[in-house]
Amino acid sequence: MKKIRVNITVDKATLEKAKTKLNLFGGKLSTLFNAYLADFVSSMDKEFAGTHKDLHHKVKELEERIRRLEGK
Repeated sequence: MKKIRVNITVDKATLEKAKTKLNLFGGKLSTLFNAYLADFVSSMDKEFAGTHKDLHHKVKELEERIRRLEGK
């Protein structure tokens, strides 16, 4: 897996709390961020894929209705 370094700005208090909790089980911030990013991408793919399929189905249905109305 190719890795890239990114610079982000986060809330200091939240970051310190996250580090404290991560230290309880030896976790790393990079692992946490990667998990959140992967979850975000996965959830967006699922939501938009379903929406796109629904929209495509509705468009096809409307096209068929128009063809019937036009007598084609």
